[in-house]
Amino acid sequence: MEFRSTRLHQFTIQTILCLNLLALAGSAESQQKQLLITTEPSISTRLSAEDGKTIYGSAADKVHEIMRRSQIPYQMKIMSWNRAFELARTQPDTCVYEAARTPDRERGFKWIGPLSKGEWGIYGSPAKVGRITRLADIKDESIGGYVGDAVGEYLTQHGYHVVNSYDDEITLKNLLLGRLDYWATDTTQAPSMIASNHAKDKVALLFTFGGYEYYLACNPGVSDEAVEIMRAKLKEIRADGTEAKIAAKY
Repeated sequence: MEFRSTRLHQFTIQTILCLNLLALAGSAESQQKQLLITTEPSISTRLSAEDGKTIYGSAADKVHEIMRRSQIPYQMKIMSWNRAFELARTQPDTCVYEAARTPDRERGFKWIGPLSKGEWGIYGSPAKVGRITRLADIKDESIGGYVGDAVGEYLTQHGYHVVNSYDDEITLKNLLLGRLDYWATDTTQAPSMIASNHAKDKVALLFTFGGYEYYLACNPGVSDEAVEIMRAKLKEIRADGTEAKIAAKY
């Protein structure tokens, strides 16, 4: 009986050890689950000309560095903003950047940032500079925006007539063609877009009216551990001067 009891005891210990190892392996696998990071094509977010796949830019470089230091497997993809945002909102293990952190979005994501700050502006004909100076002046006019963008959402919620497209550059072109009265967008991106469309003498910033900080926004299904690691690595990037070096590149 003593011999059988000893063997049973050894078997039990081995079984427990095996179960613990399996649990640890499962935990490690969970921690290393690949994230999908989505973003949109923009002036500051581009694909490398060398391979046509590498995404770079001021915000992209920060996110790459966060992920490299976090040692979390990931892939980054460019797509329309609406699709990029919706995937992060609805799909586990998905994050999107640069997303404005607004009160309406607060509970829908886990936030890493800010990556940058933005100011919203209303653009229109240079002839209107000094005459159109506040939102109340354009209450009944058509204002161009694009699907899923925070500035358009804000204006719609406050009763303004927003006409959305799926691309901010299309909105600018509709403004130039006279199909829209005004264009609402982030003032950081707009000057480069105006210049690339040879429209400096046709479109001007009329006034600004607020804005938000922009973040890497992750689906609630992304683990708290992964989010805390990414937040810590962003702090490192700021503290050791890497963020400033990235900004200087662009």
